[in-house]
Amino acid sequence: MIRIILVGVWACLMTLAASYTVSHFREAAAAKPAAAATAGREARKTKEISIPKIRDGVVKGYIVLQLSYVVDTEAAKKSPVPAEAFMVDEGFRYIYDDESIDFDHLEAFDIGKMTKALIKNVNARMNANVVVDAGIQELTFLNAAQAKQHL
Repeated sequence: MIRIILVGVWACLMTLAASYTVSHFREAAAAKPAAAATAGREARKTKEISIPKIRDGVVKGYIVLQLSYVVDTEAAKKSPVPAEAFMVDEGFRYIYDDESIDFDHLEAFDIGKMTKALIKNVNARMNANVVVDAGIQELTFLNAAQAKQHL
């Protein structure tokens, strides 16, 4: 009787050890390709910038913008100028020059169009494919009265 119980306990322990080992090796194997695929890329973000929106010669408000972007680290090392400088400049230019932005309905703003334009313009100015992806970290509009309160 004791022999049967000991054999049962031994079988349970071996089953647990085998399942733990298999799950450990599967997890380790799955992590290696993911790390290798993203090794050449790095996520970064710009500082916040305030962009004045002027209509009819009057400042109507300010758009606060912060961008996040992914760079190819190998291409970024070869560039003499950091990608952030061009991302900030292109983000400012895009928002400042776009007269179609409706301050009362920023939810209708086409973010995908903006990020594609930013990637294209930054890479063109850097003469390399440094920026791989871009996104919006923050996009807020403050009208002139709100901006004065925050000063």
